Amino acid sequence: MPRPMNSNVPAKRPPRIISVGGGKGGVGKSIVAANLAATLARTGRRVVLVDLDLGAANQHLLLGVSKVTPGVQALMEGSAKEVEAALSPTPVPNLFLLAGSGAVLGAANITYQQKLKLLRKLRQLDALVIVDVGAGVGYNALDFFLLGEQRLVVTTPQVTAIHDSYSFLKGALLRMIGQQASREIESAILEPALVSGAETKVVDIFARLREQRPELGEKVARLRQSFGAHLIGNQVTKPSDAGIFWSVTRMMREFLGIEVPVMALIPGDPAVGDSVNDRRPFVLGPPSELSSAIQRIASALMAEDLSEESDLEIDILDEEESDPIALAPVPVPLAELAAKAGELAPSPARKDTLPGLTASSAR
Repeated sequence: MPRPMNSNVPAKRPPRIISVGGGKGGVGKSIVAANLAATLARTGRRVVLVDLDLGAANQHLLLGVSKVTPGVQALMEGSAKEVEAALSPTPVPNLFLLAGSGAVLGAANITYQQKLKLLRKLRQLDALVIVDVGAGVGYNALDFFLLGEQRLVVTTPQVTAIHDSYSFLKGALLRMIGQQASREIESAILEPALVSGAETKVVDIFARLREQRPELGEKVARLRQSFGAHLIGNQVTKPSDAGIFWSVTRMMREFLGIEVPVMALIPGDPAVGDSVNDRRPFVLGPPSELSSAIQRIASALMAEDLSEESDLEIDILDEEESDPIALAPVPVPLAELAAKAGELAPSPARKDTLPGLTASSAR
């Protein structure tokens, strides 16, 4: 029931959500998410890390949570009525965990209704929310990634990781556009983009859409312009690796028509593996280039509050459903936030001074 127009009770704003995804497993997205959450919690903010890597949840291990409260599974099954009751405290002050359900057989195969219930619960959290998204281009992973107003894609310099990060972002973009346009245009118009291969320039398909249906084409263009994703280069071992990430951003621009700038590079370091085995985020240890890289990401994300929410909303749609759920406003691009924090990587010509990697550390 809507509130009366003369009500003086302010509407509760949804939580600020940052999603962390990746095209494939093993690129370190869960480690980045855990250390980012710990860094933000140490600033005094109340932070909730949500482990939505369904079927492979391990954030409780990375954070050293010995007694895990039933989290995602409890919310989906209804045994936890309120999302706050499903949170696990962590050893990091101000940081709470909504644990995943990797130990439950079939946990990754949630139903559409379970997904809607879970996403509604997440929107009720009173905290800064970091979502660790599962790998791959399945609808669950893409929808969880699109939940974030601010979106980070973690990849490594390896060719397989680069390929899969492109596929992941392409899938997320087309999923978002499909959610907005599926009720307004013939599916045949979007079909060429949905089935296009990696070599296809999706921007050309969008251009034809704009010619056929100018109003909807403009709407698609606005969605692309405000896609809001940033790239995190992980496990970088030498300055020349940086050029690979710049090539990815150019490919995103030329083939998808979206800007996905490099926010930071995180050097490869054995300390990462040690922190995993110790079940303690490395940002809680002595200062290092690793922790400095995560701090730069946190500073860029928190450079200023998000501007007023857009009137555009992202819906999750299902062919058998007629009642979509509004998930999140179209995100505000992060470029100006990172620029204000001074943390965007410099031009490729200065590979020796990229954030998170110096010439000396790469030797």
